[in-house]
Amino acid sequence: MAVVSGVAGLSAFEAHVINVTAKIENALNVSTYELTFGTVFPQEALEQKFDVYLSESFLAEDRVDDVEYVLRQRPKCANDPVDPTEFSQVVEDGQGNFVGCANPEHEILPLLCPYLSKSEITGDGTAQENDGEEILAFHGPIVDWTLADTFDWQTGGQLVKAAGDELDTWLIDLKVPCFGNNCAQDWESFVLGVNASAAPAAYVQPIENESKTFGCDLWVEVFNVSLPNGGIPCDEDIDLMLVLDRSGSIDSSELATLKTAAKAFVDALVPSADGVHIGMVSFSSAATLDQELTGVGQDVKDKIDLLSSGGLTNLEDALLDAAAELASVRDRDDSTVPDFIVLITDGAPTTSNMGGDHAANATAAATAAKAAGIEIFVVGVGTTGSTATYLETSIASTDPPEHYFDAADFDDLEAILQGLTECPA
Repeated sequence: MAVVSGVAGLSAFEAHVINVTAKIENALNVSTYELTFGTVFPQEALEQKFDVYLSESFLAEDRVDDVEYVLRQRPKCANDPVDPTEFSQVVEDGQGNFVGCANPEHEILPLLCPYLSKSEITGDGTAQENDGEEILAFHGPIVDWTLADTFDWQTGGQLVKAAGDELDTWLIDLKVPCFGNNCAQDWESFVLGVNASAAPAAYVQPIENESKTFGCDLWVEVFNVSLPNGGIPCDEDIDLMLVLDRSGSIDSSELATLKTAAKAFVDALVPSADGVHIGMVSFSSAATLDQELTGVGQDVKDKIDLLSSGGLTNLEDALLDAAAELASVRDRDDSTVPDFIVLITDGAPTTSNMGGDHAANATAAATAAKAAGIEIFVVGVGTTGSTATYLETSIASTDPPEHYFDAADFDDLEAILQGLTECPA
């Protein structure tokens, strides 16, 4: 967003909304056209809109239903604070402070974010509005905005395919500030009429900013994609074994991507002493119990980082080890704490403990696990034809919701695993 001043003798400036972006995860489309407010004056109120809507690929995918997203804001950079021609994003120092610009020749602009209201104005077609609260103009600090302020003043929305809620329209309403001692007598009533909890004096701009460009970056970020019939809950007591293929058909780059996706999955489940417990088995020619069931997510992620690939694919041994841990003293009462296995593999079994028919041996292990009450989710990476059919019908659970998912390659893995979680906002 940019605000440009330039009418002699008046505190007038022009406002544009640019670079509204989205981390889409193949789920959302976001309007990215420029929103132009034109030339404006202190204490004016002007509004523009942009849309957030489900992508065509998301609408066509039966296994997913709703998307939850956040709308966030942060300072903006430009090459010239008076007449900018280039913009860039701010840089954060790791301590939550915005300290510079991605382009070192740019500078952080005076902050527009506090003067913009953000509200979702679309009826969702559901019994109750499911989008976040309106952020009123005159909020947060006008200088020294930090990442903590970004989180404090975020809002968001939800789109639900099953309910016909496929589009949100956001209203961005600019309330124009005044400068120095040039504020009108009704400035205080103007501010309080917009936001009764604001301190009017805190939103008066210093006179030296009168002819400068003001900036604010808005962005939309997906944080949850869920299944229509439920997935793996992260807000309940569950015991889950993560079973990872580390056979030789997985190269070092693919293994690195697998590790990143698996660790993000652990984070998404939010393990804790009184909630989700996670363990891990990895397998190639034989399986190993790398991590017993625990409520400490970092312990699981540390074991994921140690994985290396090589050898054959002993799916039978992996399922037996995972089921054994879900029957150990660390497994909690199954009547109140359900058991899950999430298996990630890039192919059919090529060896087994008993020899003979390796696929049949793995099927027997999966059947025994399911008979013990374990729900098995399988992600097949790059699997097609009879291999995909085998994993879906012989290894994964078959009751609703869907329990087998195809990932075209390891790059698709993280989004699929995130979609398995059913976590509260």
